[in-house]
Amino acid sequence: MVWGRLHSPFWAPSRRGRNKRRGGGGGGRTGYGEQYNIAASGILTRRVGVKGIDIALVQEPWYREDCIRGMNIPGYTIYYARGKERPRACILARNMIAWVRPVFSCRDLVAIPIKYIEDGAQRRLVVCSAYLPYDSEDPAPKREMVELVRYCEN
Repeated sequence: MVWGRLHSPFWAPSRRGRNKRRGGGGGGRTGYGEQYNIAASGILTRRVGVKGIDIALVQEPWYREDCIRGMNIPGYTIYYARGKERPRACILARNMIAWVRPVFSCRDLVAIPIKYIEDGAQRRLVVCSAYLPYDSEDPAPKREMVELVRYCEN
């Protein structure tokens, strides 16, 4: 599915098909990975705004100066595990009664219980966004994931 063209001043396709900074040169604080995250955040916010999506599970959000950037859409709340490390998973949601469960959340995993009414009864649904790279030498967030699965089973 093609979502449209990217209109970021930091992104332009090179002749070899790789992403390069406009204006050439290597220096600067914005690396190739961050440029990709900036462009992806722009696409996501446009898509969420146009389609009226209620919830989006995001991995590797654009993060700079101790804050997730590029997802400040009016009416939406961003959920992630706050801490010293850069979060690699987050959830973007609107019009929901939800909160982050810190016990089940870490840099690579964020879980939010959502309350909703169905057939006159109040119910809960746990939504989780996880960053699980297949080629990483770091172990997956095993403790948090195991505890989350146990919690959901109960």
